[in-house]
Amino acid sequence: MASSAHHDRQTREEASMAEITFNTAHQEERVREQIKTAVAAYREMLDTFVSDRMRQVAAEAEQVRPRQPPSGSSPSIKTR
Repeated sequence: MASSAHHDRQTREEASMAEITFNTAHQEERVREQIKTAVAAYREMLDTFVSDRMRQVAAEAEQVRPRQPPSGSSPSIKTR
């Protein structure tokens, strides 16, 4: 009988270790998915920011672009 009790205890311990291993692996997979989701959201925000910033800079550059003189006249150079 002692050997049966020992075997039962050993079986319970092995079952507990298997459950811990399974739960740990499942939890790691969940964390991986959360990280992937967070990184995807960060990339989207960064892409949006860069795109908006590029549009803003292009619009500003368009406003400061020197005007072309009418055709046939030479451009005047201003000195300070």
